[in-house]
Amino acid sequence: MNRKADVPEGRDFFELVWHQEEECQTETDALLPNLGKKAPAAMTHIGTVMSLLDRMASCWWTCRGGDHRIEYLCGRAVNNARAAVRLLRFGLYDESLALSRAIGETANLMQLFTMDRSALHEWRNATHRQVRQDFSPYKVRKRLEGLSQSPVITQERYALLSGRATHVGPHTVPQSHNVLGLPFSHSQVQEEGILVCVNELATPLSVVAGLGAVLLDLDKDTRLSILNSARTLAIHIGGATITGIDEFHRRLRD
Repeated sequence: MNRKADVPEGRDFFELVWHQEEECQTETDALLPNLGKKAPAAMTHIGTVMSLLDRMASCWWTCRGGDHRIEYLCGRAVNNARAAVRLLRFGLYDESLALSRAIGETANLMQLFTMDRSALHEWRNATHRQVRQDFSPYKVRKRLEGLSQSPVITQERYALLSGRATHVGPHTVPQSHNVLGLPFSHSQVQEEGILVCVNELATPLSVVAGLGAVLLDLDKDTRLSILNSARTLAIHIGGATITGIDEFHRRLRD
């Protein structure tokens, strides 16, 4: 009975978890600059690319008119990225990765539109049902493969992000970004979680920015500036990714 009386509920529970998140955020911000060379640089360049996407979404340079569908895709990607960054700073790595997966879906879709402009016209005029049927993540990947293109977010990467961060299954272990696979139900700084989240965010974000600049048909200088920023971000993507981290942990345990 006494123990139950000490358990926070209602507003008190919010105050507890917010305090934990703020402590995790402070510790993460202090730790990140010391996590090698690529991760700190990648975070800096993520900020630059997010700024560019925000301007692309709001017709900063010029307004093309029309339905603004590409601008909306850029806006959705940058909003997902803002939330993903905040979540990784709170130690909510699974949730951050789920948003990076969503950005990856946008990256693949924009890759298809760049390679096949008829697909963009088809998508623009599709009903909700047709979008679900013809432009699902699986269908977009298959259409890219049919064009002899490797999707930005491959089936392997998408499946790993889904299994770790989105879909619930019998092997789901929350926030287990450490060599022992220990789960956490509160905000807990985990170096591997930070690195994987940074790299998995940088991967699709750099592509969305670069392809967005092309699809928006921005002026040459602006387009080249955005492409250079996207390329610089891509260069600083490190090796700690969703596709390799489990094998890294297995080798350490062995």
